[in-house]
Amino acid sequence: MLRALGILISAAWVCAGSGASAAPYDKNDAEKYIRDSEAAWVAAEAKGDPSVALRILADDYVAVTPDGAVADKALVVSFFTSANAPLSGRLDYVNVRFFGDTAVAQGKETDVRPTGSQFPSGSLIFTDVFVLRNGAWQIVNSEDQFQPLPKRGGL
Repeated sequence: MLRALGILISAAWVCAGSGASAAPYDKNDAEKYIRDSEAAWVAAEAKGDPSVALRILADDYVAVTPDGAVADKALVVSFFTSANAPLSGRLDYVNVRFFGDTAVAQGKETDVRPTGSQFPSGSLIFTDVFVLRNGAWQIVNSEDQFQPLPKRGGL
């Protein structure tokens, strides 16, 4: 009887697992969307526009900031203001790897900030974890590491 129950539970587990996978997606389209989203993020920072962050961050998003703090979607979205905007920003590179319905985007952006800004100029090395949910790729987790820009001129 226990053996039969074990077989029944195993069969139910397999059936549930096979139905739980998301709809198939085109990897090239997904990679383009993720790359474009990362570039749009940098452009939105320079404008102080939170619309990109609102679109691509999942509601249960969690970030680890360069200073080690943990932030949620609301806190990260609130950062997108004209007062926090860099003078210029660029996406230096982004590499995307897929693991089923999860994608890891690792890249670097460089921001030049105005003199006297509360944030220094520099580069962010980032890792963003995207998950395909209900047909949309969203960032569920990210971690950033800050690197100051090299000093110019003398020693």
